[in-house]
Amino acid sequence: MKTGQIIAALRTQANMTQEQLAEKLFVSRDLISKWETSKSPPNYKMILKLAEQFSVEVDVLFDKNRVLTEELATCLPSRCQMTSEDLKEAVNTFLSSLSARDRTIFIRRYHFFEDPAEIGAEYGITEGYVRTILMRTRKKLKKYMEGVFS
Repeated sequence: MKTGQIIAALRTQANMTQEQLAEKLFVSRDLISKWETSKSPPNYKMILKLAEQFSVEVDVLFDKNRVLTEELATCLPSRCQMTSEDLKEAVNTFLSSLSARDRTIFIRRYHFFEDPAEIGAEYGITEGYVRTILMRTRKKLKKYMEGVFS
């Protein structure tokens, strides 16, 4: 189950509307809707607030492995049949084409599961800029994978 589906289920179980949850978290109802439909994932600070609101462990809402795997899955062509060896070789080739900084940021996020804020602090850049680099890198990876496996 995706994070958004879990949030929706917990909210429903708590007999709350999106509006009521939004008021408790000091966010808009539209943002709650985006989380629940997986259009925009909540950041980690909001995950902590949601866990507290619903009296659940953070892991119930946010499994880093699952979330990061979902992010990377969007980079693979939908009708792609490949072995894990083919995938490994393609990703390694793609990573070698990146700048050292972008490659390291990508690896720290998707291999070591580091938070963008931690990565940004290490490089002296904002969390938002790290997220932008990751988004652009995922788009490049998707384009690359479509070319390799088309």
